Amino acid sequence: MNEKLTKAAAALKARGFDAAVFSTAQEACDFILGDIPEGKTVAIGGSMTVKQMGLEKSLRENGHEVLWHWEVEPAKRGALLHQAMNAPVYMCSANALTEDGLIVQIDGNGNRVAAMCYGPQLVYVVIGRNKLVEGGLQQAVRRIKSVACPQNARRQGLDTPCARTGSCDVSACGHSMCHMTVSFDLAPNGKRTQVVLIDEELGY
Repeated sequence: MNEKLTKAAAALKARGFDAAVFSTAQEACDFILGDIPEGKTVAIGGSMTVKQMGLEKSLRENGHEVLWHWEVEPAKRGALLHQAMNAPVYMCSANALTEDGLIVQIDGNGNRVAAMCYGPQLVYVVIGRNKLVEGGLQQAVRRIKSVACPQNARRQGLDTPCARTGSCDVSACGHSMCHMTVSFDLAPNGKRTQVVLIDEELGY
């Protein structure tokens, strides 16, 4: 078992999260499918990790309705994002996780962090080992800005400094994805947040 992931899981539990470590994405997928209450609608935030795992397909095969704004045309995304905020189950990844259990997200619209904070009563945060960083918040943000943001900007076809050069330049960024930075010091009240750590490289 990956010792760093095991240490992070213990730190997450100390912060009030549920946390589990899996050797493979398939083991993690099997756990999630067995853990979600039968027949519940599942909303998904923007997540390459979820896409790489094929979780949306597996959820539908198990009888769950899936709400995912990546699957609809842009004109319909706003309404679907609001619907996702009221879903009983929400699924996303994280941009970075520190070894002492700090989950860090950088969002543009805020739909992902909003759902993590409030609304859905059961949240799954699926995280590959490549998202784990040594150090604290500063190192987590550095990882997001230098690794996750450039790849996400290129995926979306954005003409940002990070997409062009791999380096962040706020002063020259006319179409920034980075409107808010949120760190979860403790698990949000009034809901269960299940963090699923996977000993594979997944997502950005």
